[in-house]
Amino acid sequence: MSSSTFDGQRVVTHRSPKLTPIQLITVTSICLLGLFKLVSSYIRQRADAEFGKRNGCKPPAYVLKYRWPLALDVLSRGFKAGRQKKLLALFTDYFQQLGPTAELTILGGTGYATKDPENIEAILSTQFDGEGIFTQDGPAWKHSRELLRHQFVRMQYQNLEGFREHVEGLIETLISSNGTVDLQPLFYRLTLDTTIAMILGQSVDSFRREIDLFSKSFNKASLVTATRVRLGDLYFLYAPRGFFSACRTVKSYTNQFVEDALQQKTEDKSDKYMFINDLYTEHHRDTHLVRDQVINVLIAGRDTTAATMSYAM
Repeated sequence: MSSSTFDGQRVVTHRSPKLTPIQLITVTSICLLGLFKLVSSYIRQRADAEFGKRNGCKPPAYVLKYRWPLALDVLSRGFKAGRQKKLLALFTDYFQQLGPTAELTILGGTGYATKDPENIEAILSTQFDGEGIFTQDGPAWKHSRELLRHQFVRMQYQNLEGFREHVEGLIETLISSNGTVDLQPLFYRLTLDTTIAMILGQSVDSFRREIDLFSKSFNKASLVTATRVRLGDLYFLYAPRGFFSACRTVKSYTNQFVEDALQQKTEDKSDKYMFINDLYTEHHRDTHLVRDQVINVLIAGRDTTAATMSYAM
């Protein structure tokens, strides 16, 4: 602000404050980031449209409606249902309103939700062409799926006696409990134990303390990641204390599981450790890629199975 005198009158003028270099860099970075997001979104939409055209995909018949800008009302409802552990009821309500397949646009990002069996089969098996199977796309995803499918088909013919001790342990816990029992944490414990036993080819009782620490970190990482997924491209805005530490713990223990299984395979020539050994061979002896695949199998074997068992009850 400055002042001057004109014909005896004092005139005051206001000048816009200049941006500091840091402020200028910040504003420019935000603008460039927004432009990058717009261009990336356009390119992705074009690629999706081309993919749909090649594969005879039809546009979704139903589109999720929202009242607030950027579908913040939908996002808020999802977070609330998650805190109340009522996500299944929320999704069921959406599908009943919209139909088996719907388009969702939240925070500017467009995605699709489906419960149509034909769509699910196409995505998981027949047509969908993420370093773990949940995070790959294209040929890498297809290769991972074929590799893991081969492993599980082979396991179907193996002796599943190793599952008995974990199921019996669950039953003993239920028998010795009084009053109402929360089954979900028991199911998570059961599925984690059986999945790790399947992968390592041995009982988990010999390293129970490590499994318990791993399970706590796995819970933390899974819960936070589920929230970050709902934020779409803005996932980085949510990173509560302990999240990155939990991720490091999960990676560290999984690395140790892989290394132990590979070491024991060299000492034991039976088929007990074929799962990790085959992954190791297929991934050109890259333990990091094997670790990523094992984490993805743990997600499917623990979270998905335990949640399904809980919902079924």
